Amino acid sequence: MLTFMKHFERYASIAMMVLICLCIVLQVFCRYCLSSALEWPEEVARYAFICAVFFGASLAAEEGRHLEITAVKMLFGATGKKVITVLSAAATVLFCCAMVFWGIDVVGFIKESGQVAASIDMQMWLLYLVVPVSMACMAVRTILFTVRELRSYSSDQAASDSAENAYADVKSW
Repeated sequence: MLTFMKHFERYASIAMMVLICLCIVLQVFCRYCLSSALEWPEEVARYAFICAVFFGASLAAEEGRHLEITAVKMLFGATGKKVITVLSAAATVLFCCAMVFWGIDVVGFIKESGQVAASIDMQMWLLYLVVPVSMACMAVRTILFTVRELRSYSSDQAASDSAENAYADVKSW
């Protein structure tokens, strides 16, 4: 399941970026070479950008690439790192859960209203669906990353303790 999720997010982000490039190239060609701009490429590129950003945020959570203040983590030592990591992850997961909850409400409202995109005749609820789906993925990714980080802190602490013990042993010789 997680492998599918990872590949889905990665390929969806790549597909959206390719779609953005194709739409922009097509629009520039039509506008400047044919002197006739199309109506739909700008809107498609905008929606593709939104999708790429949301799925990219989930991928960034998997790799721990979201903004954090590492200087604060370094000030408090190993225990402080664990606490700050857990608090940061909890805030992120709480935010993601709120976005999923309210995102589903918005998707339902947009679907009931029958709203369609102006130039491409696409149901807008499909675009809005990106928010709760990507935020749910991001919550899962944040939890998994936090567990990995906490395990690495524990193994780093064990390695540090064993290195100090080895140094004490050498010093006692």
